[in-house]
Amino acid sequence: MTYTNEIYPHLIENIQDWPLYKFYRNSAKYKKEVVQIVFDNIVDRFGNELKDEILKCTYLELKRIKLNPWKVDPPDEKKFWNDIRQIILKSDKCEEESVCHFHLKRIITRYVEEIFGDFKISTYKFARVFLTYMFNRLFNGLFIGSMVNFSKRKSLKDRIQLAGYVDETRELFSKGNVIFLPTHQSNLDSVMIGYAIDYKLGLPAFSYGAGLNLYNYELAAFYMSRLGAYKVDRRKKNSIYFNSLMAFSMFSIKKDVNSIFFPGGTRSRSGEIEVNLKTGLMGSLVEAQYDKIENGNGKLFIVPVILNYHSVLEAKPLIYSYLRRIGNKKYMARSKHMIQRSKSINLFKSVYNIFTKKSEFVLSLGKPMDVFGNNLKLNGDSLDSTGKVLNIEDYFKREGELVKDTQRDIVYTKFLAKKIAKSYLNYNVVLSSHIVAFGFYQSLLEKLEIEDVFDLMKYNEKEEKIDWSVLTKKIFGLVSVLREMESNEEIILSKEFEQDVDQLTKMGIKKLGVYHRENVLRILKDDFVMTDNFGLLYYYANRLSFLKNRLD
Repeated sequence: MTYTNEIYPHLIENIQDWPLYKFYRNSAKYKKEVVQIVFDNIVDRFGNELKDEILKCTYLELKRIKLNPWKVDPPDEKKFWNDIRQIILKSDKCEEESVCHFHLKRIITRYVEEIFGDFKISTYKFARVFLTYMFNRLFNGLFIGSMVNFSKRKSLKDRIQLAGYVDETRELFSKGNVIFLPTHQSNLDSVMIGYAIDYKLGLPAFSYGAGLNLYNYELAAFYMSRLGAYKVDRRKKNSIYFNSLMAFSMFSIKKDVNSIFFPGGTRSRSGEIEVNLKTGLMGSLVEAQYDKIENGNGKLFIVPVILNYHSVLEAKPLIYSYLRRIGNKKYMARSKHMIQRSKSINLFKSVYNIFTKKSEFVLSLGKPMDVFGNNLKLNGDSLDSTGKVLNIEDYFKREGELVKDTQRDIVYTKFLAKKIAKSYLNYNVVLSSHIVAFGFYQSLLEKLEIEDVFDLMKYNEKEEKIDWSVLTKKIFGLVSVLREMESNEEIILSKEFEQDVDQLTKMGIKKLGVYHRENVLRILKDDFVMTDNFGLLYYYANRLSFLKNRLD
């Protein structure tokens, strides 16, 4: 495994040779192919019940438009779905290739047109410069370093770090399709991974899914739609849309596009590393591997990716959304003074912190695997539990013949999800900010003799402090546990852990949540430590929530 700030050379220098660029040069043709694939699937699946399925789709879409409209929705949304619903209601049968089939294709075409993105070289080159400037500001601070370094990538070398199986992933890139499955903390994740892929890993651009809600903002919509992102609308819950999304995913992989999926589905609102992963789009990987084997054109390599920040910009709304959802009445017991104080903090401090504080981002690549969770050799061969090379075609065979089996593939997908979740824990990089947040949170619970965050929120932050010696003693014990886990390859510790506990604690407090208006932790003059916000403290402490079982 690697832990480095190295910048790797590009594997494919010419952008016109990138798989993603080639894919979108043929998008007009590919859209028609995807529409036909989805159409055939829906007709085969629903048969005589096709009319009911179209009506169900139109009902759900009209309900979505009424209850949850977005700015990005087309102006003719309501009319489109009303017209189709009225026409289908008047049709007697759907068995013939007539009214129902015609309008089914209209629906699929609308979905496919929405899902497809694009990739423009000029936009990508501009994004390189703009994102370099943006991340220099985010990780280096406006008033730190030379003004001439604002747009220079070298000033980000130590701010964006790599860990895990970097060389192995690069080696596999020429052997088949590489699929990144990352953890999800922030709206910045897609942009952050995309930038790191290009700048640090030296890999061609990946395709990635972006929530359609982000396209409500015209500037974001302009760039994302030209940088290889395909659109995902989580409001749409009908089978026709889901089939369209799955078909696009499988089709792009079949065309050798390297892709990024967020198997957690949405950002982790609790701050924890995801363990209960959604298998929807992940199931398309197993199906895509079957198609590749059937057509004799390659293999998929799955790489778990773990993102680690010292500070997540939207941590506060995320954690309070999470606490409201799981706490109900317990959450409502939160002291009124805290709600009022949260509103009274000046926004200027957040902006000031973003432009003046330093931070880092660590991208960790887990051990690459095939779609069945098997380990790989550097040449791409799959290995069984004894280290022997195996033929993955056998996973899809019955009595020596390739056979499609939906139920079997669901089992494979669930197993892959478990392997990915385990990799998230094993290849997570523990930062100094993570351990000080967890250590302080646990120290508070012990001091107050309470059990959870809802009990903690009944107290006043200003009145609850932990002695420096108590905190460092707690962190010393946690470091010992983490070092043992690292020796068993259950975790990765950042370079910060090479310091003694006092230095580690001071560094963690300095870096923890640096962009927030409130101090997640701060050291007082009398050698006590306190927090300005229990919610934020809980969010960052949750990054090491897996340690709770080790401490019981």
